Amino acid sequence: MNAAMRIREIVNGRGVTYTFISEKTGIPIDTISRIFLNKRKLMADEMLKICSATGIDLHDLNQLNDQQAANQ
Repeated sequence: MNAAMRIREIVNGRGVTYTFISEKTGIPIDTISRIFLNKRKLMADEMLKICSATGIDLHDLNQLNDQQAANQ
């Protein structure tokens, strides 16, 4: 699972809307939707903005990547 999919999973679990993310980050809703549908790459600056707006700790995403690499 890539970072965008993990972030989507977290925000959906918390009930955070794309509208909220868009308002807090300035990223258009259609861009957020395309990112979370894996139709567009998540850029580093967007990831930082989304994580900041939704309270996601980047360290948690890194741990996920470490766990996935260990399982491969």
